Amino acid sequence: MLLKRIIEGKSMLNADVGKDKSPEKCSRRNSECDGCGQHSTILEEMMKMVILGVVLWAGVTFGSHVAPYPLNLITLTTDIYHPPPMYDFPFPSATMLKKIPPVTVAQTNKSIDISKMTVAMLQRLEENLNLAGVKPKSGSPAQALAIAGLPSNDAMKYEKSSMMISKASLNLVWTRCMRYGLPIDECASFISTLNLRESEFGGECAQLERFTCRSHKMSSKYRTFDGSCNNPVRSSWGQALTGYKRLLHPRYADGIEEPRRGTNHIELPSARVVSLRVTDNLDVPSNKKTMVLAVWSQFVYHDLVHTPVRKTIHTNEAIRCCDTSGLNLTPRYIHPSCMPISVPDDDTYFNEKYVTCMEYTRSVTTFRGDCTFGASEQMNQATHFLDGSHIYGSNSRDAAALREKTGGLLKTSSIDDEELLPLASNPSEKCLDGNTACFNTGDVRSNMHPWLTGIHALFVREHNRVARALAAINPGWNSDKLYHEARRVVIAELQHITFKQWLPALTGKSFDEMYESYDLGYNSDIDPTITNSFATAAFHFINSLFDEDIQLVDDNNLASHRLADNYFKPELVAKRGGIEKVLRGMVSQKAQSMDLNYDNDLRHRWLGGLDVLAIDIQRGRDHGLPGYVQYRTLCGMTMASTFSDLTDVIRIETVEKLSEVYEHVEDIDLVVGMMAESPLPDSMIGPTATCLIREQLWRTRTGDRYFYSHPTEAGSFSSRMLAELRRASLARLLCDNLDITAIQRDVFHSPSDSNPIVSCDAIKRINLEAWQDPAQQPDILTRTNAWLKNKVGSTNSTK
Repeated sequence: MLLKRIIEGKSMLNADVGKDKSPEKCSRRNSECDGCGQHSTILEEMMKMVILGVVLWAGVTFGSHVAPYPLNLITLTTDIYHPPPMYDFPFPSATMLKKIPPVTVAQTNKSIDISKMTVAMLQRLEENLNLAGVKPKSGSPAQALAIAGLPSNDAMKYEKSSMMISKASLNLVWTRCMRYGLPIDECASFISTLNLRESEFGGECAQLERFTCRSHKMSSKYRTFDGSCNNPVRSSWGQALTGYKRLLHPRYADGIEEPRRGTNHIELPSARVVSLRVTDNLDVPSNKKTMVLAVWSQFVYHDLVHTPVRKTIHTNEAIRCCDTSGLNLTPRYIHPSCMPISVPDDDTYFNEKYVTCMEYTRSVTTFRGDCTFGASEQMNQATHFLDGSHIYGSNSRDAAALREKTGGLLKTSSIDDEELLPLASNPSEKCLDGNTACFNTGDVRSNMHPWLTGIHALFVREHNRVARALAAINPGWNSDKLYHEARRVVIAELQHITFKQWLPALTGKSFDEMYESYDLGYNSDIDPTITNSFATAAFHFINSLFDEDIQLVDDNNLASHRLADNYFKPELVAKRGGIEKVLRGMVSQKAQSMDLNYDNDLRHRWLGGLDVLAIDIQRGRDHGLPGYVQYRTLCGMTMASTFSDLTDVIRIETVEKLSEVYEHVEDIDLVVGMMAESPLPDSMIGPTATCLIREQLWRTRTGDRYFYSHPTEAGSFSSRMLAELRRASLARLLCDNLDITAIQRDVFHSPSDSNPIVSCDAIKRINLEAWQDPAQQPDILTRTNAWLKNKVGSTNSTK
């Protein structure tokens, strides 16, 4: 049936089942893992229930400002831009709906007035916090966490509005439907049918979510910086500052914004307790994968995802949620956006430091994509596309600030006559040590650790190399033309390396093998929006792959530096030859295996004193993500009602640990369950992570009009250009931009007999002459002589 084919990631998406035909459901073939059982029938039953619900609800009368989601999911014509989760959408029965009085515009606006008063009351608290100096201390883990999630001014504008809407939604939940006996989730879903159109926030939400692009933007061969105007109909799809998408309905404790609680509303165990009980610090390096795999994974993740953390609404200051000594703050100094992690008395690391509180500030939220009241949705500050936004910036202002005025080049700095990233004008805002070099890029997280800074520097160099080469063969091109064409090439290289080289290295399968399909090109009905589960959990296997040592390699020696000493302190790459040493070390150093072993530099000292897994767990609860077993069911595995049901994909000793820390199997956090799964054959990740990642990447490619391989679009490459782009590799980028002469062809894998170190001359390179303007091409005789010279000179040296 159609639903099953959508779940399996097939391309049969043009049947008339509604405007949103994206492959929301992930599945996993039974052959991928022994003992996983047959596909559950629950998903098919859900669809039957939705269809039945349409029949039941069709006779129910609603106000003009109310449009129940299930009808929108089926109806062919709808203005809903980001449909809600359709697989477990809880909605009141027709009988219950008849008991609920209609909600009027006057009532929704009254709730907004109450919420505005609540937010206004924060001003006095925030001013007192500022006067008392309750803010992150310079150089502290709290400051590092604030830097990693630094929100822009635009992000905070939407955060303030969405906070008021969330408070108003909560008021509506309590006053308009819970009093009539509706369960919280059903009540929150009912509230999400109330439109903002006739409220004071209607115009602001429409400006973000429902604008129409001008025709010149739609026909441009160059993508916008903020991701807007990619889709010809839904202009906001993929745009920065919009919310994440849901695969499953959020599990907020109050239906709107309170973090997830356990079964029967019990308190979930502390995220730090979970991390301590289920993880270890064993050194288990991968025999085949290099550190490049871990760093590139994070580089791709940062391109797709940036979840900002809240600052104070009225004073625009970073929030501190623990005392500087690691104790809990007194109640009068606790900001409502705080969600600190409790550290147990018997903590094996922090007990000697008398730490009882670990920093965590809640994530920034934004308008719901359909401009309604309802459950909170977290914001993606990056674009939702794989488009190099972390290189070039996620808005036109940042992009302009990163450009040189001539030559189509990106700005750089020079230290000891070496081309480095441009220096930040205010280092204390982007780095922990304001006295050392701190760099400015399209993403503040580029300074997070030297490996990541090195990759960012590599791509800035690659852009400038391409721009200079294009200028040489097209002397008539101006700076803007050179910049946009070089950016276009670099993004294509990034996409090609990710889908054709990184993905097989991670999963053991090519893109086409994962989906059992071929590239059908762009589909305007596919929503590329990043899912909350992907952003908050699925990609966090990365942290398990990192080693506590950063190896620096040059021709003569090997040196090591501790990762914990270099968070947001990029001085290693600011020294002469530093970038080359870091990148050469990354290519030769082995990554750790993907498991529940975390090096102590991430388990106890991440960003100077945090637990990376505990932070990931806390963020999932903050975002209202359902538990692991709900996602494993969504992905085609059997429903787990007891801990013993998990042994089909999780080792029994790990299941025992989970049963000791969680009271109920449904309480297991998504990120913990995914990390606990045994990897699939030839893969580094388990079935649930594979499911969520492949579901997202399918939409990332198919829903991006500018994806490099799509034909017949405004930004499509010619067949000759595309043939050249398919020669791109990360090994070639390293050869072209570093002073190295030899490297293994596949840098995601360690050198071996099947992946030997070869001369850079033997690695394919892109011939940029394919981009030469026909009007500036030399005559046929000159081109023939040049071709013969190049052919003879490269005989037996390229493949």
